[in-house]
Amino acid sequence: MTQAISVPKNDEIRCEAIQALVERLGIGKAAFFIRETMSQPVDYLKVKEQLFGNMTVADICNEIERSKPSQAS
Repeated sequence: MTQAISVPKNDEIRCEAIQALVERLGIGKAAFFIRETMSQPVDYLKVKEQLFGNMTVADICNEIERSKPSQAS
């Protein structure tokens, strides 16, 4: 008996990978990694929407600050 193999679509994989990166690295590091490594044509507006949704610049900055390790004084 032959079993069909289901291959996920590129957009589905990319979306799942972006979510995993944001969860693991935080928004700032994930955005940097994506910028540095995605050499294929990418719909950057779609990626921006997946990363940041309706967040404001202030929301993004606050998220980056929260993800930074605290420094002892």
